[in-house]
Amino acid sequence: MSVIPDKVKQLIAKEKVLIVGTSYHGIANVSPRTAFHIDSNGAIYWLEIFRHKTFRNISKNSWSSVSVFDKQKLVGFQLKGRASFVVDRQTKSQIMMTIVDRLNRLHRQKILRNAKSRRPNIIKFSANLIFSLNPNELSDSPIVINSKRTTKGNSYSMVRL
Repeated sequence: MSVIPDKVKQLIAKEKVLIVGTSYHGIANVSPRTAFHIDSNGAIYWLEIFRHKTFRNISKNSWSSVSVFDKQKLVGFQLKGRASFVVDRQTKSQIMMTIVDRLNRLHRQKILRNAKSRRPNIIKFSANLIFSLNPNELSDSPIVINSKRTTKGNSYSMVRL
């Protein structure tokens, strides 16, 4: 069962941009991602072409945040969870092809041009908490809490509010 509600998936598909937040040593980093895929289980995969701040932060601290926002309607969501590197070659290849096949021609050319000099990593993000970013909703309360462990010693059951 997918932890990401359909309305969140639809917004991600419509906006075609994710903002990925990572942190290590208390210094936050945010970075846009335009080459990504959401699978039927609700995992989000994206290409990590460069080995800069996001790559290094996830290597040290898997807790991450993914945000999507529609600036015209003033609606959005923040997903908090864990990111990891996909290491299985077959899975990496399959996800890479799925992502690249969905890109428009110009975007695909840019991605593949950058990927020629380095083998892209594939990041898998699994959401544990989902918050509304809508200004008229209570943004301190999650709209979804996954049953996976979210903090040391605390586990939560799946809840859709």
